[in-house]
Amino acid sequence: MTLAVISGNGASEIKSPENQNEAVVVSDALPKTNIPSKTRSCYEKPLLDIDVETKGSKEVLAALTDEEKRHMPDENMPLRHFRAEKGNVKDAIKKCKEAIAWRREFGVEAIRDCLTENGDKELASMLKFENATGKTYARGYTRDGRAILYLKPGLENSKNEDDNMKHLVYNIERAIACTEKNGKEKYVILIDYEGWSISTAPSLSTSRMTLKILQHHYPERLFRSYILNPPFVFRTFWSLVKPFIDPITKEKIQFCTGKGGKSIIEKDMDLAKVEPCAFGTTSDMVPFDSKTYLESPINLTFDE
Repeated sequence: MTLAVISGNGASEIKSPENQNEAVVVSDALPKTNIPSKTRSCYEKPLLDIDVETKGSKEVLAALTDEEKRHMPDENMPLRHFRAEKGNVKDAIKKCKEAIAWRREFGVEAIRDCLTENGDKELASMLKFENATGKTYARGYTRDGRAILYLKPGLENSKNEDDNMKHLVYNIERAIACTEKNGKEKYVILIDYEGWSISTAPSLSTSRMTLKILQHHYPERLFRSYILNPPFVFRTFWSLVKPFIDPITKEKIQFCTGKGGKSIIEKDMDLAKVEPCAFGTTSDMVPFDSKTYLESPINLTFDE
């Protein structure tokens, strides 16, 4: 199968790299950056016909202003939105523009950069507080090189919705940077509900905001999400949140309990390299340390 390539000036060409069955958009309009995750060679298998993806991605890219193109996080953004909208160019253009505007308004680049030497010190201080309990961090990879993002709601230490979302975005960006390093675009999430209760559950507003960020601003970035150790009362919370999860995302969510859950995890990950909460078999795994994690480059997972 051929490889779809879309250049920043709107011209398209078809290449046939050896053993390549994936599509990618390449834009000459991308911003110059020293941030490690701005990879130009990440691929995922096409969801639509390769020619359809080539044409559709070109149309989405052409509809963006030069300013919007400069603020794209990477060259494959139009392609991901085109895929997420199932080939609807009009909707893909609208969602792509909205995502670019959100990234600028929310300050995603500043969040990514805040822990560097010249980063925003106030943002850095906020991230250090939010990350202190180890409620969210990237650690390790799946068998095919996708970064694993651990979410541990039972360790929640903040009720500040804005800071919570900024901390989440930092870790999503980190999981993406680590995944792109291995030539992929989609990361996985392990959600460990150990210690979680209704009384410490996030507000419905926070939950909806989390879903909006994942679904609308990072489409086609999540490969799979695994829910671990859900308590019985989680059913109530799930019933409230479930209506806001789009069908495609629902298909990516897997509840992992008992032997069946272990088999699901083992199929995608090496149990010797995941934490005990995910049926990990290594008893002396290094405990998560927030200071070490935040001081390491954004394209490295913890303990890498």
